[in-house]
Amino acid sequence: MTLPLTGIKVLDFTHLLPGEVCSTVLADLGCEVMRIEPITPGLGSKLPPIVEGESLYYWSIHRNKMRIAIDLKHTEGQEIAHKLIQWADAVVENFRPGVMKRLGISYPEARKLNEAIVYCSISGYGHDTSWSNRPGHDLNFIAESGVLDVTRLDENGRPALPGALISDYMSALYGALAVVSALFAKQSTGQGKHIDISMFESALSTQQIMATALSYLGISKQQATFRYPSELPHYSVYECKDGRHIAIAPLEAPFWKTFCQKTGMTDLIEHHPVPIYPALVERFKNLFKTKTLAQWMDVFDGTNCCVSPVNTIDEALNTIPAVEKSVMANLEHPTLGPIPQIASPMLSSEERKQAFTPVADSDAAALRLLGELGYTEQQIARMREEKIIELRHAERSQKPTPS
Repeated sequence: MTLPLTGIKVLDFTHLLPGEVCSTVLADLGCEVMRIEPITPGLGSKLPPIVEGESLYYWSIHRNKMRIAIDLKHTEGQEIAHKLIQWADAVVENFRPGVMKRLGISYPEARKLNEAIVYCSISGYGHDTSWSNRPGHDLNFIAESGVLDVTRLDENGRPALPGALISDYMSALYGALAVVSALFAKQSTGQGKHIDISMFESALSTQQIMATALSYLGISKQQATFRYPSELPHYSVYECKDGRHIAIAPLEAPFWKTFCQKTGMTDLIEHHPVPIYPALVERFKNLFKTKTLAQWMDVFDGTNCCVSPVNTIDEALNTIPAVEKSVMANLEHPTLGPIPQIASPMLSSEERKQAFTPVADSDAAALRLLGELGYTEQQIARMREEKIIELRHAERSQKPTPS
């Protein structure tokens, strides 16, 4: 089965989650991704859990990629990178602005080597702002973009950290979408493009509704009466008798009617749109503490009124849609064996069954590609001995095709 981006070649210089996930999305869609790593293993390969010297963090986001470590400060290392830029259709990098220029592989330099290259840069604040060299991580960007301010449990409470890395994943997805869009445009224009993705802007984009409303109405947060979802009593999370939590979202009138009937609050059926006042929230809090989560789910079983358990990850992976859609698949690793992965939601159930290329096969492909670029076995052996390149798993599989 052919994936939609089969035949597209991507050169991956990423080293942090946004860029790494971006290139993984492209690999999941069928791109041939060559990942360039530092000679000294980066942070991602050291993050726990570590099993037999391998990071499960690393292998959860680097499937379906060829990989080679290159000393990009060495002249011969830069020459390999230049040949790979000529080979590639797209480049993804997420260094701070200026780093790729110091390495001699910035967009202007890449364009000289490959005029039609699509070059995606992901950074904290973008390349064209006065904050371009300011460091930051996901927490900084969701704080500065207002995301944390709307995750308070109440107006004056301490912001709760989201369980997902919002700016990291949003910028990764925006980056992948922008690369695909630029590749599509290149089919008619023949022109490449420099894509500049800001993690701050990616986080800020999730505040679109609030930003529009506040900007248009010209009112401050303190005056706003639409600070949702925290102010909607019927779009919230409540604690149950056993300490577990239940999420309710019966926003539409038919769902609200069913919800009221199943909870015995029939006096509220006609109160739609649902009024926002503290007494109703307190009533809901007291109500849900009368039963365990399992008991409440029995009450709502088959009612389809937008009521859900707050699942653990294990429970989520065993829900009916997760099982029926085969969301989990295995990446075969030469040391660790099968590594379970969540397959891309962009792939069909059939595509997910063959979603991941074994690590040994991907690393053997990196050796073959070096041969296709004109490097002999002797040259590769010398560069490995001189620490110009390193092939960490490829030696367990086949050798390159001699030029």
